[in-house]
Amino acid sequence: MTLQNDLQAALGFLNQGKFKQALKQAKAGTKRHKTHPDFPNIAGISLSGLGKHRDAVPYFKKALALAPGFHDARKNLAQTLLFLQQGETAMKLVERVLKDQPGDQAAFYLKAQAQLVLNDAEAAIETATAALARDPRQPRLLRLRATAWSTLGDEMAMLEDYQAALKVDPNDADALQNISLPLARLMRQEEATAAAHKAVAVAPQNIEARRRLASQLISNGETEAAREQCLALMELDPKDTQVLEMLARLNSREQNAELLPVAQKALKTAPSRSLDRANISFALARITDQAGDKEAFAPHNDEANACMAAQTPYDYEESERQFSRIMAAFPREITPADAQPDGPRPIYVVGMPRSGTTLTETVIGLHPDVFPLGERGVPAFLLHPYLDKDQDFTPEAARQFISEDIRRLPEMPAGTAAYVDKMPDNYRLLGHLLTAYPEARFVHLCRDPRDVAMSIWRGYFSGSSLTYAYDLKAMAHRFNLYGRLMQHWRQVMPGRIYDLRYEDLVADIDGESRKLAAFCGLDWVEDMAHPERHEGQVLTLSNTQVRQTVHTRSVGKWAQYADVLAPFIDGLDPKIWPEIKA
Repeated sequence: MTLQNDLQAALGFLNQGKFKQALKQAKAGTKRHKTHPDFPNIAGISLSGLGKHRDAVPYFKKALALAPGFHDARKNLAQTLLFLQQGETAMKLVERVLKDQPGDQAAFYLKAQAQLVLNDAEAAIETATAALARDPRQPRLLRLRATAWSTLGDEMAMLEDYQAALKVDPNDADALQNISLPLARLMRQEEATAAAHKAVAVAPQNIEARRRLASQLISNGETEAAREQCLALMELDPKDTQVLEMLARLNSREQNAELLPVAQKALKTAPSRSLDRANISFALARITDQAGDKEAFAPHNDEANACMAAQTPYDYEESERQFSRIMAAFPREITPADAQPDGPRPIYVVGMPRSGTTLTETVIGLHPDVFPLGERGVPAFLLHPYLDKDQDFTPEAARQFISEDIRRLPEMPAGTAAYVDKMPDNYRLLGHLLTAYPEARFVHLCRDPRDVAMSIWRGYFSGSSLTYAYDLKAMAHRFNLYGRLMQHWRQVMPGRIYDLRYEDLVADIDGESRKLAAFCGLDWVEDMAHPERHEGQVLTLSNTQVRQTVHTRSVGKWAQYADVLAPFIDGLDPKIWPEIKA
């Protein structure tokens, strides 16, 4: 075959996404045309397309050795190194391209991507903004900048970039699936669901689009529709363990009996301490627990948590340092700002995860003058420097926080008097939040820590913020830090925290919801005693429970698993939890 025929054959397969055939042709072309750089470049692209990024690297390097000015190969190598999280090496390659080709937009994209890999979201935004100034109609660059905004917790800016990408291409499946999440977090449930549905309609083979739709449907309470999406995902990729775990949570007992052999077979090939093994083990724990098989449940649940602990280990020392910094920043009674900012006042519902924060938000949020916002990550993002560094929260810092926090609030109905932020971890921020918002209300959920620990131990949390959740000793350590901090807040915030016992709330929803309304400065309405009437989305693990009539079935449930929880119970500090240790 001639050089041109060999190139056309390899490129033909590559353009069709037939990476194995393209690789075979490229390797043959490399042997026949030893000095031509296109063939090793095509081989590298093919290997990267097959997910074999490390194998692709030598081929790109060979192409560059044959043609040092071959910048397409240099960009391909940079992209592959970014897949391997090698940001510094990739950045050097990109800078070489931009030195020779200052207007190369693809190189600017790679530069911004490298900055993200290097955890410099601000620099990535600056690079992307400069490139978009030259040509604003670049959906890929807009999506990348949206990702950088997401890293900084700015959902408004993130939303604007996805909207801009969709103006360029209304059928951009990546933009549609990605815009769905900030829409949901900004409480625009119908738009979030519509975007996810459209993403699947325009790209039915797109696994991430279907996964996002399934998650949104779960949040909406549309369990059967979510299950249908999970089944479709299993058809697309039978080895997707994340979907297997999701399906196990959605299935009935009978449906999970059919899923059991599938999960058992998948477990045999899952690598030790891997995320895949964690997903499968959580699925098996759910299936066996649902079937009432405690003996099978416990080891599966233990293995799932052990895998997750290996993936995201808990940092004892850094946690100690952070909590010490927080208490040192507020050594005496807090003096709030002189005036409350304009607009609805915040009601913060805090506590440990699985302590009843979702139920409490739902109760308050059923008041017609209150807008429930779910778990806002914005305050923690904005206050991050004051938690992890010894920066003073000065009056000027408080004003800047208020301005940015309010800017990032979603649009609320006219007449809204208050909004609820139920991010449980905001218990770390109470001093900062009271300083900023003098009229804020703080509701603290108090629940038997053994019941909370059992619920956390059985749950599967997305993200990496709850690293203590997968190790019972680490969980006890975190509970002790939390309990100690809450004792401190009560001392420096006298009368500002309402301690609501979960056990009392579920035992007397009518009476407790009246007390809660009074503390929040609201006139009680009958709907507040019926959280099962809530029809909005729920973006937490409590999305099914909160739609049920309030019950006490979970109270004291830890006793069934006292042997499993022993490391946690033994680790609780009796000075902080005297009623438990007694």
